[in-house]
Amino acid sequence: MITLKIESIEIYGYGKWVDYKIDNINKLQLFYGKNETGKTTIMSFVHSILFGFPSKISSELRYEPKSSSQYGGRLFLTGTQYGDVQIERVRGKANGNVTITFANGETGGEEYLEKILSGLDKATYQALFSFNLAGLQKVQQLNREKLNRYFLSVGTIGNEQLLKVADKFQTEASKLFKPNGRVTVINKKMAEVESKRKQMKLAKEKNSQYMDWLLEKDDLEKRLVSLREQRTHYEDKLIKLNQLEVNWILFSEMQDIQRQINKEQTVELPKDGLYQLNHYNQEINQLKLTINQQQERLNYLNNKTEETRLLKVLIEHRDEIATLMHELDDIQATLQETEFIKKNLLETRHQFLREKQQLGLQEQQDIPDVLTEDCRNKLNRLQDKQNQVILREKQVTERIAFLNFQQESLGDQLDKLEKRLWNNQTYQEVNDQLEKSNLDQRADTEVAKKTVRPLSKKNLVSLIVGLLISVLGQYLSNEIGLILVAAGLGSVLYSIWSMVKKSETVNKIEEIRESLYSFEEYIQQTEIRKQWREKLAEIDQVILESNEKQTQSEKTESEKADIENEFRLLKQEYGYPSHYSIKELVQEVDVFEGIREKASSIHEKQEQLGEKEKRVAIWKEKINYLEPVIFVDWTNHEQLIEGIKHFFNEATADEERIRTSAKQQKAVHQYIEQFIMQQKEFEKKRIRLLHSVKAKTEEEFRKKYVLNEELTKKIARLNLLEQQVGEYSELLETYRDKAALLESIQSMKIKLQHLKETIESKLNKKIKIDVALKNLEVGGAYSELLQEYANLKSEIQTLVDEWTKYKIAAELIERTLTKARKDRFPATIRDTTYFFNILTQGNYEKVFLKDQAITVQRKDGTLFEAFELSQATAEQLYVALRFSFVKNASDLIQLPLLVDDGFVNFDQQRKKEMYQLLEKISEDVQVFYFTFDETVTDVFRKEQVEML
Repeated sequence: MITLKIESIEIYGYGKWVDYKIDNINKLQLFYGKNETGKTTIMSFVHSILFGFPSKISSELRYEPKSSSQYGGRLFLTGTQYGDVQIERVRGKANGNVTITFANGETGGEEYLEKILSGLDKATYQALFSFNLAGLQKVQQLNREKLNRYFLSVGTIGNEQLLKVADKFQTEASKLFKPNGRVTVINKKMAEVESKRKQMKLAKEKNSQYMDWLLEKDDLEKRLVSLREQRTHYEDKLIKLNQLEVNWILFSEMQDIQRQINKEQTVELPKDGLYQLNHYNQEINQLKLTINQQQERLNYLNNKTEETRLLKVLIEHRDEIATLMHELDDIQATLQETEFIKKNLLETRHQFLREKQQLGLQEQQDIPDVLTEDCRNKLNRLQDKQNQVILREKQVTERIAFLNFQQESLGDQLDKLEKRLWNNQTYQEVNDQLEKSNLDQRADTEVAKKTVRPLSKKNLVSLIVGLLISVLGQYLSNEIGLILVAAGLGSVLYSIWSMVKKSETVNKIEEIRESLYSFEEYIQQTEIRKQWREKLAEIDQVILESNEKQTQSEKTESEKADIENEFRLLKQEYGYPSHYSIKELVQEVDVFEGIREKASSIHEKQEQLGEKEKRVAIWKEKINYLEPVIFVDWTNHEQLIEGIKHFFNEATADEERIRTSAKQQKAVHQYIEQFIMQQKEFEKKRIRLLHSVKAKTEEEFRKKYVLNEELTKKIARLNLLEQQVGEYSELLETYRDKAALLESIQSMKIKLQHLKETIESKLNKKIKIDVALKNLEVGGAYSELLQEYANLKSEIQTLVDEWTKYKIAAELIERTLTKARKDRFPATIRDTTYFFNILTQGNYEKVFLKDQAITVQRKDGTLFEAFELSQATAEQLYVALRFSFVKNASDLIQLPLLVDDGFVNFDQQRKKEMYQLLEKISEDVQVFYFTFDETVTDVFRKEQVEML
């Protein structure tokens, strides 16, 4: 079953939350935070996205954000009937604009959201799937009757709001009518109707003609009653006569039976004659069977008196067997000691071999001898020499490591310098250019001065002269003026061209100079080359020293090998394993001392075992005569001991059985004689019984009883027929002839037809009088009273209809609760029992419905109704019912369960049980738990807690 689940929450703006998102929401999600951290805001946000924002006239808070213009957000849901969906609601008309986005990108509106929510509205969802501390505390405020109804509602449909609605309907109905009330609306109207009816009755009495017709009408009604009674009497009598006619054949049968009884009178038979005969036969047969059984038993006892093979051995070796049984306990103790020594020896050997292997010795290898003083001195000298070599080796190794590091460092420095170096050709070219530039620098400077200064003066003069000639030509209006203007402009243009050409020449010289390397770069390259040569010399020195140290290291390794070779020869000489080091052998404690002691212990145990086994062998030879009767493995001493005991017990039992059988044979003979005498006595009684009814054989005796039984059946039939026609006995005496009966039936039918015609005539006359009375009632004051009376009846009918609606509505709710109990209440009560047992730590074992009330059973068997429980226990029962409903309704409605700090009054142990129950509930439905209780962070996993 797919369970609907909120995967994430994204808030655009809602209360204090702006641009806030919660991802990866669990099946059981805890929202933890102190007061004013926004827990209730998130809970309201979920309600608003699913069911719409509260209206501005609603008493609920709208949580419009103060610091953002956005209002709303979205929920990401999985497990809906449409798969994964996104529900987004933002500010809009009424409750906001909602958009449903499906996994394929398509969108929908409110109609899809209503299907996802299973048609629930916000009030119903809050009543079914959310509760808080106030809901728990409400439990203690209810009286016995309301508490039972409250729990029944929670256990069946989970909505205590229905109870409120039912109570409201009952209250509204009580405002309209009460059986003994006076001030309610319907009661007042009924009083007005009665008053108006009395007024109308007085008005009727004022009309004399009306009263005459009314009296006549009463007289006709009385006559009709009398005539109808006569008709009923005649109809009943006609039915009896017809029944007498139908059963007339029974009367003929009664007469026939009476005649048969008179003819078949027999002798009087004992009432229990057949029983006595059967009893005698049964006893005789039983005695014959018993005699046969006793005879078979006697034959069986004769067979049992024969001696068995075991008994023969016992009789033949009675003295040896008596001695054997007397010494059996000592022998058994010796055998047990032998087995114990074997087992202990085996364990010691295994431990000995394990220790040899741990010490490096092979299984067949000898234990090394104890080290002598001379050997210890040799080992000490070798250890000192080895320590010196190890020290030198460590020093050389450290120096080699340092030189390697120094070589790598110098190599890195050389690599960096080489990357910055110019190649030799470039360096040489820059060197040659710099030397040449030093020689030509002065000459270039002089040439530039000579060229620039004259040109600049000449150009300036030419420019001025040209301008003056042009100005002068403008003042002259003849041809000479035009020539002067042209000559002046030409001079100005020539001067400008000369200046531009000289400037380009100077720029080209500067560009050529700037393209060469600078002197500073050249000096820097010279310094880098110097550093490179120094580092190269240093690295050569490091390599030389590294080679020397490597030679010293090789020499140290050779010395270590010589020491190891000498130590190896020493270990071979004394038989020590090759893996032992010098340090291990020079210790004061001898590691082989323990296994030397175990080897000595093994030798001692082997000697003890040999002595025990020798004694057992001698004992077995003495009891060889028992081999033909004891079928066990004689090498298994435990089975052998049990076999000897079994043999002795069986043989002595056989001996006792033969003695007992002899006594029993004598008793059986006496029983058989007794039973034969009883059989003869019963046969005599049977013969006397047959003679008492003048019967010679048993068949004749039984035939008499068969005839007597048939006569009894006829008498019973006669009695039955007399009972069936008992009510017609008087008529039977009157009509002994069937023809007279038929004539009387026809006469009765004629009388009934005359009565029907008379009743019809009187009824028509009464109808005419009723019509005349109604015509009189149409006019005058009586007519007005009649109209007012009708109006009052219409008003009271309207009120009654309204009262009926309230009563029917309340009744429908009660019936709905009853039907819900039949459909889901058993499963709900079963789960409630399980949850309640967890919450109370096993103190209450059962919850059930007794006399339409929730009843619980404590573990000591005591029963309590819900109103008798303590506040805390009643709250736990409420929680168990709530959770049980949510679980059993998950196949119809799959929505998250919201719990707002409902358990703050619980002690720590009860909270622990409640948290375990929340984990259990979250298997069927998603749970959001909002709390400020900081202990939850110690109970639940980190990914289950959202810190606010």
